[in-house]
Amino acid sequence: MTLAVITVTKQGITLGERILAAEPEAMLYVPAKYGLEPSARVRVFPGQLAPLLAEIYGSYEGFVFLMATGIVVRMIADYIKDKRYDPAVVVMDITGRFAISLVSGHLGGANALARRLAASTGATPVVTTGTDVNETIAPDVIAMEIGGQVDDFEMMKKVSAALVDGDATGVVDLTGVNAPSLAGSLKSNVKVLPSLEALRESTVTAAIVITNRLLDVRDFDRPVVILRPKNLVAGIGCNRGTNADEITGAIEAVLLEHGLSIKSLKGLASVDAKRDEMGLVDAAKRLGLPLAFCDKATLNAVPDVPNPSEAPMKFVGVQGVAEPAALHVSGGKLVVEKVKSGNVTVAVAESPSR
Repeated sequence: MTLAVITVTKQGITLGERILAAEPEAMLYVPAKYGLEPSARVRVFPGQLAPLLAEIYGSYEGFVFLMATGIVVRMIADYIKDKRYDPAVVVMDITGRFAISLVSGHLGGANALARRLAASTGATPVVTTGTDVNETIAPDVIAMEIGGQVDDFEMMKKVSAALVDGDATGVVDLTGVNAPSLAGSLKSNVKVLPSLEALRESTVTAAIVITNRLLDVRDFDRPVVILRPKNLVAGIGCNRGTNADEITGAIEAVLLEHGLSIKSLKGLASVDAKRDEMGLVDAAKRLGLPLAFCDKATLNAVPDVPNPSEAPMKFVGVQGVAEPAALHVSGGKLVVEKVKSGNVTVAVAESPSR
């Protein structure tokens, strides 16, 4: 985590230097009046916090303020917007007695950062999020553990409230991603259920479902938050000159038709002859996904491709593009065999559980 460690006192400089020793990606900001020379890991600022924060706020994944909590609260009030995007904010007193997780405890990593700083400096970590103090699972933490995302944050709040209140809460993992939070013993109100049918028949008050499948949570008659693992790869074949609109439209249509969430896509894959296909490159950028290119030998070595075709063999020299590319990059199995739509062919493969 890239960190800005900020102090306005001489005593804070000593603590900041200890943090630098333990945090290799940290940068220490100190007022010019103390005469420190700028270096690769020390920045000097005139002394006013507001201009400094305005300059650097978007540049770091986390902030450690070595000063009073009240100062920090007033200073960051205009910057904090949403727990999905806010950086981690930790406050430490200048003597290093406490490390307080202030903002973005789960998704931003402030809780973990506070504990890490406490371990390296001898401070006491202060964490106040309800699921942590109740030592129970948290949906957003599970989402981070599986490298996925929360489908609906408003629904997550309702499920988190049920967990904090000690209400019976079900967990259904349809992908086998094995989140660390779900390993070992769980609190008595957390019930691991084997299927959606078991969830429908249960008496739990709320539930967490881990799946790449599209579900209507209204079917469960209770708050259900869906966590989306990133475990799908879309293999793409396209005619020369196909634009990004047609490619993204084809991907979205195939996923929707087969009941798969686009939020579970972790990447696109194609043949390396398409490296200069700007429509495909732009489609990947538009979707915010990496685009992997496979050489001919790799695609032809993929076994058991269900629908090899003469056309790609004739024009590109491969047994297929969409299916073998999806299979190779995912390392898993096809969940959607190739679908041709206009100038685009799409296949979808699911990576194996971790």
